Amino acid sequence: MKILRNPSILLLAGILVFVLETCSKSKTEASGNTPVKTENTVVAKKPAQMNALMNTLGIQRFQKTIIAPDFELKNLDGKLVSLKDYRGKFVLLNFMATWCHWCRKEMPHLQKLHDQFKDKDFVIIAVFSDREGVKVVKPFIKKSGYTFTNNSGTYNSALLDPTGRVTSMYRVTGTPTTYFIDKNGKTIGAAIGYRDWSQKDAIDLIGNFINAK
Repeated sequence: MKILRNPSILLLAGILVFVLETCSKSKTEASGNTPVKTENTVVAKKPAQMNALMNTLGIQRFQKTIIAPDFELKNLDGKLVSLKDYRGKFVLLNFMATWCHWCRKEMPHLQKLHDQFKDKDFVIIAVFSDREGVKVVKPFIKKSGYTFTNNSGTYNSALLDPTGRVTSMYRVTGTPTTYFIDKNGKTIGAAIGYRDWSQKDAIDLIGNFINAK
């Protein structure tokens, strides 16, 4: 899937903002690569530069930031986890499925992103929409060796949405879909479709979001 840069995605981004605001009001492939160790040095960017990076990556920035609709799902260990549990961290909320080709293609990049920022105020929340739930997701994660669903906090951040309730809440029409949520729980933007999250522009962008006060 190629990154979309056309008027239709702008319209979709606007719809996402509207939907998130409505929800907020109503509920006030395996990677065998060895992780590359790199320095977590991030050069602070100005707002215009950040917007340029988002445009380059095909991320639609929301004109109005609102609190992301909270939800509660079980993780791979059967513990209930809510989005609010991750306040104080920059959240990359990724809707995916084990059967999704483009999700599997994206997962190694998410792993590299995790390796880069795992000791920072950052978490990748992977919401799996597999109908079979833990029966397929847990073996998949174990076999693949991915650790991006783990974090330094209390919770395993691979969450199960077999009924599609949360996926529908965020109006996800295709996987992968990614939302950016700041440390205060506010939505920043969304990316629809596959991205290489390990490329320099993505690392630079996310590093700046993590370091933002």
